[in-house]
Amino acid sequence: MITSNVIQRVFHIKHGQGTGTCFAIDHENKQYLVTAKHVISGLKDNETVELYFNGNWAKVSVKLIGHHGTADVSVFAIDTLLAAHKMEPSSTGIIYGQDTFFLGFPYRLQDEKSGQINRNFPIPLVKKATLSCITSDDTGRYLLLDGINNPGFSGGPVVFTEPNKIDFKVAAIISGYRFSEEPTYHQNQETSISVRANTGIIIAYNIENAIDLIKTNPIGKEIEVK
Repeated sequence: MITSNVIQRVFHIKHGQGTGTCFAIDHENKQYLVTAKHVISGLKDNETVELYFNGNWAKVSVKLIGHHGTADVSVFAIDTLLAAHKMEPSSTGIIYGQDTFFLGFPYRLQDEKSGQINRNFPIPLVKKATLSCITSDDTGRYLLLDGINNPGFSGGPVVFTEPNKIDFKVAAIISGYRFSEEPTYHQNQETSISVRANTGIIIAYNIENAIDLIKTNPIGKEIEVK
């Protein structure tokens, strides 16, 4: 069961003509928004993105924390705190073969009718995947998940619980999926046209890539301590 502290940190984002997903994390008493770099490609400091709220796209000015140099990860901040309930941004404790969940807005699908549950923000879709691999290459650290990703989940959070614990942690950011070039046929004859088939291998960059960006430019929205 996905808890409210996860749902209420996930937002539908639009930049240019494309849409995707972003989510809020807290680090050293400041709040930031994290997404996949390709979702907000080219975004600069003091420019705007749009977040879906109360049935419409609302423009918000951003303070760009940074675009990762190699990983598909970007971080920015806005002047409003969007989430209150805590969720630790860390992949520590995740184990091979365990269930994970990822949230987002594939094909712009969302639940608006239950918007009051999420303060008039739409409720994202949730899907399940198995952690297949924890690895890295010259682009950064990332997870490989066994599941079916769809366009629009990009930038969404991958969450999990440690064994015998109930609190969700966010481990990674959805980037995309591994595809394979598959031939097409006409009357049993292979054509020169191929299609990119979804292999079911999801690529998600470790949340630590986002934390590294934040440490270089920690100008997020201050969280009031009560």
